[in-house]
Amino acid sequence: MKSFELKPTEENLLSAYKNDQIGRNTDIHAFVDILNSLEDSCSIALDGAWGSGKTFFVKQAKMILESCSPIESKSEYRDEVKTVWKNYHGGKEPEFQAQLCVYYDAWENDNDGDPILSLVYSILQQVDEETPFPKDNKIFEKVAALADCITGKSTAAVLESMKSDSVLDDLRKSKSIHSTIVEFLGHLLDERANRLIVIVDELDRCKPDYAVQLLEKIKHYFDNERVTFVFAVNLQELQHTISNYYGNAFDSCRYLDRFFDLRISLPPANMYRYYQSINFQSDYYTVDVVCKKIIELFHFSLREISRYLKAIKIAEYELTHSDGRFDFSDPEGLATRFCTLYMVPLLIALEISDVTSYNQLISGHNPEKLIELLECMDSNYKGHFRELLSRNEIYNTAPESEQQGKEIVTIKEKAVAVYKAIFVKNYTSYDYRCFVGNCEFNAETKTFLLRLVSLLSKYSKYE
Repeated sequence: MKSFELKPTEENLLSAYKNDQIGRNTDIHAFVDILNSLEDSCSIALDGAWGSGKTFFVKQAKMILESCSPIESKSEYRDEVKTVWKNYHGGKEPEFQAQLCVYYDAWENDNDGDPILSLVYSILQQVDEETPFPKDNKIFEKVAALADCITGKSTAAVLESMKSDSVLDDLRKSKSIHSTIVEFLGHLLDERANRLIVIVDELDRCKPDYAVQLLEKIKHYFDNERVTFVFAVNLQELQHTISNYYGNAFDSCRYLDRFFDLRISLPPANMYRYYQSINFQSDYYTVDVVCKKIIELFHFSLREISRYLKAIKIAEYELTHSDGRFDFSDPEGLATRFCTLYMVPLLIALEISDVTSYNQLISGHNPEKLIELLECMDSNYKGHFRELLSRNEIYNTAPESEQQGKEIVTIKEKAVAVYKAIFVKNYTSYDYRCFVGNCEFNAETKTFLLRLVSLLSKYSKYE
């Protein structure tokens, strides 16, 4: 089954850029302009919640920098990227500094003994892979000197094992590491570019000791006027990580101010364009309208949205998008319809975002999430569940002229009634069904509902 998640593959990075699938091209261009304008050392925190698309954003920025840079690169998308850039800038050719751009996933490397050595290795590896140095280039002397300083190995041994993963295993601290890193960076930039941009991702997911060491050693060793660091982080989570390391009383916010010269918040995605890109027709089928509203209520990130819509599609696409294939006209069918349109989307959302609330709801202890959803749907859409959950009653929001002589009910009362019918009522052989409005609930309703949510019912489809 095709995922809704937009993973940062080269193909997706280019496609999303060409079609502006999540409406962030203008933001990426502004960010790239900032990077291109820097003339001094700078450390930038790109702040965004987990799952908001930070990795995708910085990798697109890297793609643009490499494609539009005057430095030759292996980028096979160079011409296509430059065309999009020019379309956004009135046909003007990009005027970029000669910059090297390196991506470093801190989380993938947080088992390394010394984070700074892991970072140095990544820089060396990526720069050499992009455009290999001639074998007789002096950069290898600098690399050998650096590695010799750190490992204690001879130059010949270092040159022999430079491309081996085992190099890092032997690296150790040295008093002269600072000067040798400075010397290496100077030669690297003199050879290849005006500036070096290092993108550090997933720092907020690292073990606290590794995250702190990486921050502090970057500040100590890489204080170079031609080096820019971009940290793609969730600052709130990173503050928690720092507090876990230094203690809850520690002022982690001010601590991080030591490391970041700029804090930039990742702008929200354009949800209309995103829904279009994944072919989510959120205004045609009732269940899609409900799902869209739940996404808004729960403030789902892009990653959570992709998981959510995928689960909904597996659970009940056949039931909710069949256009008349299933007969829901009898009272029991109407109860089924209510469950598929409202209860299943709500329960799957709670499974993703708040397992405690999910367990409370299905255990019959807390109807608040259902009340919130139905009241929200009613205020925005005058939801058709009114017809399902009422018969002769009339809702208190109806005009006073229509309320004369009718039993007045509220959305909350009906939400509580249907909640009790599904999750609270103890059915017996003498009392095996419960009517709420036009819907007939019974002892099997809860089982049917939870089977759908489990993604293992007979209606589940994985194509």
